[in-house]
Amino acid sequence: MRLIRILPPALLAAFIALAGSAAEPSLDFARIYASWTGQWAGVLEYRDYQPPHGRVALPTTLSVTPAPGAPALILRFVYDDGPHKTVKSNSRLTLDLIARSLTWSDEGKPATAEDTFTLTEASANGDRLVFSGEAMDDNKPSRVRYTITTAAGVWRILKETTSDGPTFSFRHEYRFTHAVGAP
Repeated sequence: MRLIRILPPALLAAFIALAGSAAEPSLDFARIYASWTGQWAGVLEYRDYQPPHGRVALPTTLSVTPAPGAPALILRFVYDDGPHKTVKSNSRLTLDLIARSLTWSDEGKPATAEDTFTLTEASANGDRLVFSGEAMDDNKPSRVRYTITTAAGVWRILKETTSDGPTFSFRHEYRFTHAVGAP
């Protein structure tokens, strides 16, 4: 106790921060990006905004490539939304392990504060990352939680939301495996 009293507040805060960070896992940015890069096939399952709010599953493919000249990834989604209806979407995903954040924005548009989520949990090797933040969902301000897991050629991205309490609800989940014959 005596040591704490004689340390200046700024030095004490720095010491506590260092002690806390030593127990946290050291995440390897390059390894995480490498595990996400490539061709993926799977499904997007989502809770429909329209009544009866059932779950809908769309076959989905995904191509993930490094963004030119930036520490980011470009995600190119292709959704099979029924006979003769294909929907495409491009996103930019940036991990900042120093700031402990994930920014997930539309490609070609500037990221906003709503696109950035804080890392709240991480496994020691980075194969399970949990990010939290706030964003609009179904036209309501909501808390958002992303859980991203990778293991043995499987990539899952779960999004959960809550606007009126502590309990998160399923919003959508991507479930992918590395595409057969992909480079």
